[in-house]
Amino acid sequence: MIRLDGRVAVVTGAGRGMGRTHALLLAARGAKLLVNDYGGAQSTLAPGTISHAQAVVDEIRAAGGEAEANADMVGTGEAARAIVDHARDAFGRVDILINNAGGSLIGEPDAFTDEEIEGVLRTNFIGPYMLLRRVWPLMRDQGFGRIVNVMSSAVLGAGHLGPYAAGKAGLLGLTQDAAFDGRPHNILVNGIFPTGASRLTEGSHEDLALWYRTHFQPEKVSALVAYLCSDALDFGGEVFNVGGGRVARLAIFDNDGLFDPAITPESIATNIDLIRDLSKPTITPTLWAQTERYFKHIPWTGGKSGLF
Repeated sequence: MIRLDGRVAVVTGAGRGMGRTHALLLAARGAKLLVNDYGGAQSTLAPGTISHAQAVVDEIRAAGGEAEANADMVGTGEAARAIVDHARDAFGRVDILINNAGGSLIGEPDAFTDEEIEGVLRTNFIGPYMLLRRVWPLMRDQGFGRIVNVMSSAVLGAGHLGPYAAGKAGLLGLTQDAAFDGRPHNILVNGIFPTGASRLTEGSHEDLALWYRTHFQPEKVSALVAYLCSDALDFGGEVFNVGGGRVARLAIFDNDGLFDPAITPESIATNIDLIRDLSKPTITPTLWAQTERYFKHIPWTGGKSGLF
């Protein structure tokens, strides 16, 4: 059985929706929780109160667990320091970070003010990055850490979600790179593209909102999150689609494409179908794997340390 006894987890945006079910499940499996939620609106641009975080803490305590409420607004280095210090002061350590907090604005790329765009980017990318930075030395010294970055399939393109999609895409890069640095320290960093009923889906057409409520309960996402926080985990740098009971690894692929040492715009035009053909894809999980794709045509002539 997956247990988290003795572990301390920070879950941001945990007062409602999927963040709440993540916190409740981790606590049910034995973790001590810092429940962070700024209590504001979906845009993340204006704070609310600690009431949402406190309500989840009350649930955890009523079930016999240990938890503290925090209402710092994710998005700055100062806030990240306050959140992590709160968890360490309360429980003595931090083992798990779930970067769940996020928010969005809906509209075409020119629909928002500069300040609104910057605010959404701070919540969805800068804040999680700062939190990862703050917990990193603690996890490194402990020789244990689990970080789950909650992203979104909006990264793949949906329309009208530019600031949100851009922030989550930044989190994808951070996940992949931090995973490299974390492995020697047993800090395993992974990500999820969740599909679950939320405030955002409730704003959809009623048929779609009902479909989400009926089949995509947030708890079905939390099951994967709990596994990614556990001692049973032995990998990092992977991203998963998860929702409704389905879990599947998501990856970036390319193909053999075109190799033409005398390449011109015209040769690209002539071979564009070959270049775009993904009928025989190859996964490219890292920068180094991508670099090696050139070796077939341009062999590496230096020492191994030059690349690795």
